[in-house]
Amino acid sequence: MENKYFIGHCTLIPTEGSSLSQEFEISGGNPSITYYESLKSPSISLSLSFIDVDQVVSREGITGGEYLDLNIKVPGFDDFVISPDKHFLMLNSVKDVKTSSSKQIATLEFISVESIINETARVSKKFSGNVSDLVTELLIGDKRGVQTSKNLDKDQAFNKYSFVGNMKRPFDTIQWLCPKAATDDTNCGFLFYETLDGYFFKSIQKLLEGEPIVYEKPEIPTETDFRIIENNLDQSNDIGMNCRLGMYANKTIYIDLETGTTKTKDYKISEIGLKKPPKLPNGLEDFPTRLMLRLLDKGAMQKGSKKDEGEKESELAMYQNKAYARNNLLFSQALTISIPLNPDMRAGQMIEVKLPVKKSEDQSQTDYGSDRDNDISGKYLVSELKHIIGNKKANTQLKLVRDVFTA
Repeated sequence: MENKYFIGHCTLIPTEGSSLSQEFEISGGNPSITYYESLKSPSISLSLSFIDVDQVVSREGITGGEYLDLNIKVPGFDDFVISPDKHFLMLNSVKDVKTSSSKQIATLEFISVESIINETARVSKKFSGNVSDLVTELLIGDKRGVQTSKNLDKDQAFNKYSFVGNMKRPFDTIQWLCPKAATDDTNCGFLFYETLDGYFFKSIQKLLEGEPIVYEKPEIPTETDFRIIENNLDQSNDIGMNCRLGMYANKTIYIDLETGTTKTKDYKISEIGLKKPPKLPNGLEDFPTRLMLRLLDKGAMQKGSKKDEGEKESELAMYQNKAYARNNLLFSQALTISIPLNPDMRAGQMIEVKLPVKKSEDQSQTDYGSDRDNDISGKYLVSELKHIIGNKKANTQLKLVRDVFTA
């Protein structure tokens, strides 16, 4: 069975300009809560359905702007807490309102307030420096950026980059910078995302090196917290899609508008130094399957007024080819599992999955062989996390990804 839980409080907090005039407690309306975070999303979100016997949604004309204050107690774990002065989850929309003479049923959708600020912010100036420092400036320092008060946990990139904002949104700009960042010449590619602990700008390689939490699917029903309730292998390596994305081999042509010259950069996946490099029929992994064209922006690279005061070419986005391949490798295999509610779990954590398989012809013998090659069991990265709480049941659904060529 899924974990037991107790909702301490679930309160809508009015803000300046919101239609709600005073705090409104939802916990008495049998709320069903779905909380979500993902490595691909710069915002956490939460959906809440409840029975509104006071019909406050219609009477107050609630349409959005209120903050959420939530506390859920889970035996054996820390409380699952969403605070209005730390997480800033703001009511974004009201959906599926069903009205009768005695009650209303409504669904409230919350997102991080920074996502709304991001829609009004525009990046216009020139940025130059270490990529990780640029992310800090876009997220915290720049007056025209998001200016969040949340924590930013980042890995330090070793390369620099220069660009002009061109009136882009801060989040879009940071995600655009992710494939341009590297921790060294070999390990390229970063991810930008938000969890309950704040914002993260993390190296893919360092995420994969994290200490895993072990979850095991028992052969017989048990009530342990670290068990797998259900599992499903969503997809394995997709060769056709990988070819289209240029994961195995690609070619990039860089055009210098100032000199009218071009420079070609060929890339093969063998440059990454994989433990188990992919092998395709007829040596297809050695032939470029994607052609990319990029302009070298000399204006953005200019440091001073003199013509020779510019960035070195080695500091440009030459790491993107490796980063694109690294991202595709990371999502080459996906596994979905359901576990008892674990409010301590976060997107970006490592999990070691142990699934029972037949050890021999004797059906009574099973093995949790996570160390064997080509086994579904093994170490995975939490790509998406969803807490589903309601109707006296609570569980956590995880989408896990694994780089099958380096696992």
